[in-house]
Amino acid sequence: MKTPEAIHTMFNMIAKRYDMINNIMSFGTHLGVKSACIKSLDIKPHDNVLDLCCGTGDLAGLIKKIQPQACVTGIDFSENMLDIAKDKYTNVQFFQGDATSLPYEDNTFDIVTMGFGLRNIQNAEKAVEEVYRILKPNGKFLHLDFGEKNLISKIYDKLTPLIVSRFTDNAPAYSYLIKSRQIFPIPAELIKDFESKGFKLYKRKDYLFGVISSQIMVKS
Repeated sequence: MKTPEAIHTMFNMIAKRYDMINNIMSFGTHLGVKSACIKSLDIKPHDNVLDLCCGTGDLAGLIKKIQPQACVTGIDFSENMLDIAKDKYTNVQFFQGDATSLPYEDNTFDIVTMGFGLRNIQNAEKAVEEVYRILKPNGKFLHLDFGEKNLISKIYDKLTPLIVSRFTDNAPAYSYLIKSRQIFPIPAELIKDFESKGFKLYKRKDYLFGVISSQIMVKS
């Protein structure tokens, strides 16, 4: 299922109801978590920021809201997701692209963010290498995704397909997303993976009893 072609098709299919389902699945908490993560980056005026796997643009839009003078770009594989992002956030530049082959020079960005995207990339290792390459020295990489595999996350995994099936006919896609979460490395393992690519841990923050976790890494 996790071939680039399959992921592209899946996200194009679910794009129309993606925001609504996110609100339902997170019980309305996801924007608050995302906002807290962006604020923790301490983005400066005129920082050059890239949001990878931007989806419908929430992280990129929050970056621009919190630091209006930042230069913000969003990249995603799905053109249907990008169409929605462009309508929602007209003050952000959005482009279709591949996170494993980015069209930027080395040392271009002050900050790179990625929310709930890395586990959907077939060659995640290459994507992390690309993030490192395009970041400036001492630049920050924010990675946000599901966190610990605890009791609350297991309950979430059971409830989500039941809830989603009432609001969309693309329930199999969300079943895939749950399975991808279950096999994705926990935060401590991710941090080790990032450090193996040259990053150093700046800050880790867990949310919603550890179900969601953010890691801010610095390019050394």
